[in-house]
Amino acid sequence: MQLLDPTAVITLLVVVGIAALAAVALAAVALPAALRETRRDRQVRRESIPAYYGRLHFAH
Repeated sequence: MQLLDPTAVITLLVVVGIAALAAVALAAVALPAALRETRRDRQVRRESIPAYYGRLHFAH
């Protein structure tokens, strides 16, 4: 007796794999842009890195 159809399992693994690749690709595109903007914002304010992240930490 088989609990799951092998075709369904393979299809599910392929779908999950494609979703994982899409998530990694999205992070690879979005993360550098976000970090670049963070650096630019910090430089415009002429803040040190600890001061910048401290300001973000206490902002909420």
